[in-house]
Amino acid sequence: MYRRYTVHRDGDLLVEDLGPDGKPIEPEAVPPEDRLPVEVVLLSPDTIDARAQLLDLLEMAFEMESTPESERQPPKPRG
Repeated sequence: MYRRYTVHRDGDLLVEDLGPDGKPIEPEAVPPEDRLPVEVVLLSPDTIDARAQLLDLLEMAFEMESTPESERQPPKPRG
């Protein structure tokens, strides 16, 4: 599964499934100039577990970027 996430200037999240060539299968009708200059492309198996892991990854990244270092909790042990 290839998926691209970009943010529209009005704050909407744009999600596009990509083919193996990296091109959108059903492109959003939003021109590049209306998108913010941040793009995330993810590659994972197309399974429920992989999707859950991708969401966990995005949540961790958001927490890391939005929380001041002095307020961050130590990482939780996996297991």
